[in-house]
Amino acid sequence: MAILLTELIENPNKLANLVQTQSACAYCGVLLQEAITGSRKTPHGQACSDCYYEQIGEGIEQHPAVSGKVRRG
Repeated sequence: MAILLTELIENPNKLANLVQTQSACAYCGVLLQEAITGSRKTPHGQACSDCYYEQIGEGIEQHPAVSGKVRRG
């Protein structure tokens, strides 16, 4: 969202309000921007795509999917 310079001069708190409304990653703290960092919902809050997939990977390593042996014949 673009802010005109005249709007910023008239209301200097507008920029601070916009920055405060942005959410940060619950794991690494980076400000979330959908097109750049991604934004995923997790039980601990919003997460960037890197942290989200890192958490998913750790969960898969802790609880791998194991298939039984297939008997043929």
